[in-house]
Amino acid sequence: MAVTEMFGRSFSDALYERYCDFDSTFDDLKNDCDIVFFVGSSPKKTESGLVLNASTVVLTDERISHVGDPHAVALSCSQVELVDISSNAFSDWHEISLLLSSLPHVKTINLSFNPFPTDLHRLPADLEWSNLNTLCLNGSHIGLEMIVELLKKTANLEELQICSNNYTSISSDYDFQHKNLKRVYISNNNLSEWKSICCLGRLFPRLETLIASDNPLISFRSDDDVTVCLPCLHTLSVDQVQISDWNDVVALTKLPSLHALRIHVAPLLKNYQKEERFFLLLGYMKHLTKLNGSDITANERETSERRFIRHYSQHDMKPQRYFELTEKHGNLKPLVDIKIRAPYLTNVRLVYNQTTHDKEIDVRQTVQQFKKYLHELFRLPLTRIRIFYVDDVAFNMGVCGPEELRYPQRLLHTYNIHDGDQFHIDLKPEPPKPQYTTRTADSTRSRKKSTDNNRINSSTSSDDDKGTSPVVTSPFAFDSLQKLAQQKNTHDTQASIELDEIYPSIDKTVQMIKNDEDDDELLLAAAAATCTNLQTK
Repeated sequence: MAVTEMFGRSFSDALYERYCDFDSTFDDLKNDCDIVFFVGSSPKKTESGLVLNASTVVLTDERISHVGDPHAVALSCSQVELVDISSNAFSDWHEISLLLSSLPHVKTINLSFNPFPTDLHRLPADLEWSNLNTLCLNGSHIGLEMIVELLKKTANLEELQICSNNYTSISSDYDFQHKNLKRVYISNNNLSEWKSICCLGRLFPRLETLIASDNPLISFRSDDDVTVCLPCLHTLSVDQVQISDWNDVVALTKLPSLHALRIHVAPLLKNYQKEERFFLLLGYMKHLTKLNGSDITANERETSERRFIRHYSQHDMKPQRYFELTEKHGNLKPLVDIKIRAPYLTNVRLVYNQTTHDKEIDVRQTVQQFKKYLHELFRLPLTRIRIFYVDDVAFNMGVCGPEELRYPQRLLHTYNIHDGDQFHIDLKPEPPKPQYTTRTADSTRSRKKSTDNNRINSSTSSDDDKGTSPVVTSPFAFDSLQKLAQQKNTHDTQASIELDEIYPSIDKTVQMIKNDEDDDELLLAAAAATCTNLQTK
């Protein structure tokens, strides 16, 4: 147990913890429950132990460093064909040999991102992993000598993944060839010369697919004969490389079996649009049937070749492929560059403050919308903008002059606007600012005085009507009360005399009747009598 803690977990312990639940049986797991959920495929119980039904075992990032119990691993994984133990702690090739020997039917194993030693480790001469089909060693930084040593033990291997291992070159001094390997992934390394790719082809003479993207390859040319080095290569991915000459693309045409190419990013293609890259690459490479993942149809092939001819017909330096295609399609003249523009877009001149702006406007908009456009363009107050339309042809002929755009909801196209016509922009004068003085208060007082005079005149007119009209006016009407108020001073003496005549028994001294209990009733009676007497007279 102490050894396990020192070097990490064992493969057998991690396997049982993930898939076999510590060697428990189904009845133990059920525990009187009606439903049991298993993560992954449930194991089956045999007389000698638990056997996984799954064909895949994934134990990534589990700190596994050694096999553990090889007998238990061989029994549990008797049907497993794919094992992924990437990002663990394997560093001993003896443990890897023991693990592969314990997995008799495994075809694919992923050992990527394990801290293997970079130096060469000689494997036992009698060791052989004949069932292994795919070996993944990405990011493990294993030297190429050790890769060759592993390949010697995997005679039936068809796919090798050695990406992100910081390889700078591949030598041809290994004195070894793998006769069955068909697919190699060597992306994201530091290979800069095409010679290394040719050496790789010598290692694997039956190589069909090469994924070498994200390598700083500066050329696809070398002194090696690619017909010998890469005779079976039909699929090549060289995206994110550093080529800068079309002659490198021409060099790829010498690959006898190449028909699928992937290349998106390179300094050579930087100055071209996507469609231009497409027809240029197809024009150069006559045997391609798939480019950047897309199948090439016969129509696309013909169209690209014809565009290739028109493209290079205007260049002084023409590639050899140009003359080959002209024999096939003839000398094609460049197509006329016709600018197709919607009819509702018109090029006009906007003139403001002796400055002219050439703009393309939409004649489907209204005059009000056009004013808003000018408001944003010239930063003018929207409410003060005036627009004058000048028909350039008619104005030069003296037929008509500027026409002001007065109707906000009128559409511009109703003015029959043509290219080259002008719009002159002017501003309305600013409205006068209001002056705040005392005139308002004076006029208010004047209106009030006029109203009072009208009321007095109306009262006088009423008095005149009394002399000639028998109509009796109520003593409590507004005119009567107004008249009494004006004649208060003159009638005080007369009113007191009349009051004495009506009520001679009432004492003239007001102070004497103030203490009487019925003083209020007497005063009211006196007032009523006075009003009646006035009405009678």
